[in-house]
Amino acid sequence: MKYVIGTRGSKLALAQAEAVRDTLKKAYPGNDYEIQVIHTKGDLIQDKPLDQLGSKGVFIKEIEEELLKGTVDIGVHSMKDMPASPAEGLAFAKAWKREDPRDVLVLREAGSFAELPAGAVIGTGSKRRGLQLLKARDDLRIVDIRGNVDTRLRKLSEQKLDAVALAAAGLNRLGLAERISCYLDPDVVIPAPAQGILALEIRREDKNLKEELDALHDPETEWEATAERGFLAGIGGDCHLPVGAFCSPEEDGTHRLRCVFGNARGTKAAYASVTGDDPKLLAEQAVRKIREKLAGKVTLVGAGPGDPGLITVKGLAALKEADCVIYDRLAAPGLLEATREDCEKIYVGKENHHHTLRQEEINELLVRKAMEADRVVRLKGGDVYVFGRGGEEGLYLYERGISFDVIPGISSSMAGLAYAGIPITHRGIATGFHVVTAHNRKDELADIDFMAMARGTDTLVFLMGLGKLPEIAERLIEAGMPSDTPAAVIEKATTSAQRTVTAALSEITDKTREAGIGSPALIVVGKVIGLRERLNFFENKPLFGKKLLVPKIGEQTSGLTEALTEKGAEVDELQVGRIEYADRTFDKEKLERVNWIVLTSKNGVEAFFRDLFASGLDVRSLAGARFAVIGARTADYLYQHGVKADLVPEKFTGKALAEALKNVLKQKDLVWYIKAGNADSSLKEAVGGLCHFEEIVAYENMDALGEDSRIEAPERYDGVFLTCASSADRLMEALDGRIPEAWQKPGKIFSIGPKCGECLRKYGFEAIEEASESTYAGLLEVALHRIR
Repeated sequence: MKYVIGTRGSKLALAQAEAVRDTLKKAYPGNDYEIQVIHTKGDLIQDKPLDQLGSKGVFIKEIEEELLKGTVDIGVHSMKDMPASPAEGLAFAKAWKREDPRDVLVLREAGSFAELPAGAVIGTGSKRRGLQLLKARDDLRIVDIRGNVDTRLRKLSEQKLDAVALAAAGLNRLGLAERISCYLDPDVVIPAPAQGILALEIRREDKNLKEELDALHDPETEWEATAERGFLAGIGGDCHLPVGAFCSPEEDGTHRLRCVFGNARGTKAAYASVTGDDPKLLAEQAVRKIREKLAGKVTLVGAGPGDPGLITVKGLAALKEADCVIYDRLAAPGLLEATREDCEKIYVGKENHHHTLRQEEINELLVRKAMEADRVVRLKGGDVYVFGRGGEEGLYLYERGISFDVIPGISSSMAGLAYAGIPITHRGIATGFHVVTAHNRKDELADIDFMAMARGTDTLVFLMGLGKLPEIAERLIEAGMPSDTPAAVIEKATTSAQRTVTAALSEITDKTREAGIGSPALIVVGKVIGLRERLNFFENKPLFGKKLLVPKIGEQTSGLTEALTEKGAEVDELQVGRIEYADRTFDKEKLERVNWIVLTSKNGVEAFFRDLFASGLDVRSLAGARFAVIGARTADYLYQHGVKADLVPEKFTGKALAEALKNVLKQKDLVWYIKAGNADSSLKEAVGGLCHFEEIVAYENMDALGEDSRIEAPERYDGVFLTCASSADRLMEALDGRIPEAWQKPGKIFSIGPKCGECLRKYGFEAIEEASESTYAGLLEVALHRIR
């Protein structure tokens, strides 16, 4: 029988494959064994750390693909590089006798680890080794190096490293044992799980081959591998994290398992040591001990029904503090803006049968992230426990020793109805309500007592049931509910895209289909629907149903967007700019000589006070200065920093500000104008001759357009709102310089003021709706009168 052995092409991988071939030839001389080299992603990319290659199994995937195709029969790997479980359709043979599992140092000059000088530089590609070496000696400097064993040994001299850390097994297999300067005690540097053990991977159906490989296994090595890899599987570790596990026999016949686990940033780590006589139980005990020491807290947060303003105060506070947020499809995307800039955000949305992650994978992700981060938020649409599988997630965390909190959310079953003008209960009409999920795990109509529902007068609310609407209506009527009972279907409840259809129960299916209502949708049945005409506050807002576009500067939601949304509009934001601060410092003595400080934007206010505080100064240094601002909004931002504006022009424009300054400036006055680097000098030209006028460039309004900034189907927008000339310039860039025909009609393009309007006219816009007052309130006012 001929077998092809697949391996990577490095010297070490080939040495390992040749050792396997020679062992098999000796044990089974009647078989032929051929070695085939397979190049993997990990071999091809040598200029990045392993944790930046973007996937697990970077040294094995291609070999596994060849196994599944049948071009090779045995894959030879280092077991420490392998995930906890083989790929689908593959299996591992039992472990053969392991090589020396310890880590070692190859030193350039020093005689031992202890003799390394303070500040010595050690090269390693392993976060696990780096973390533990620093724990043993925090005076060391760890640098990342990649490459095969020969490359790493060469870098020792080329980069003048003091040492490189490697596995003893690799050096021994390459015949380089003489290069080992010192061995690292496994109690000081715990090796990688299964270090020194080869993984022999085959197709699951190759039973005879597995029997031959298993016959050569070493029971002690298999025992140790089961314990170490059991810990790896239980803790959820991978090549991105520092994970170590080492099992060895004790004198009394038991085994001791030492383990270490840390987070990706290396900011926290925990150790555990357990003793026993069952490898699987040892692994479970070690996992629980590590979790008790290291795990952060998971908070299950209800995001509310869709309107980001409906999250609870406590839920919003949890988002602001989170290190990691795991969110689903029904959580309002705007809520993520409340998180810190460095917060990791992971989407795990589920829609019908299209799941980003299965529920089981989400559960595992929660545990894994709890081990990496201190504060993990699981953000779920609506309420955590109302048909959201939050209970399953809580139980999974509990069973694995992960601490968790629950912050309830407002359920769409009540809020969605309220936003459609339907009270879920009302005196004299409905004294109670039923809320049920409309389908079961098999995606069939749930086991619902329609007879009880049909006899009562309570409001009926069906969640996640749009596809079951015909059956629901039919079953209720069959159970005795009058066919003319009012019914409603609410699409995307509490959002600006909300749509509501009402009809008699017998007609609601056809009406819903005709309206093209889609998921997510609520189904409501009951007489309270008759109150909708008088209580429909949301859909009667003046801009409800309007689709608007707001180009903005910076990542935060624009105040204009908030104002338009409050009036019922659905607003898309396009980030066209970002603010980059100059980080300058002020001289205290010169600042005290300044008579006027002029500010014309929120960004100017923020930039000025950033620089003031960075200079070691505060508002006491401003006692001799007066402040002039361009408008009420800038005055409000200034007041938030503890300073009241001395001059605000009646009309909020640059021209009006210049005229107001002319009335108060004296020739000896020193004026500082805090401005953006790309702002024009029209203010200086207007008043510079009346005083000592200095332009202080405190920030830059930088272009933030990217590949995803193209405006698709511009005709779908009922209005576009521009708040500055730079946003107008960049909007045209996003449009490739072409004005959509639909945007040339009246009531489509809205400008905050003359300068912005002038810029738009330069590009060929004709029907520009300009605010009478250069404020968001002014823009909103003109929108309410002119938008169509």
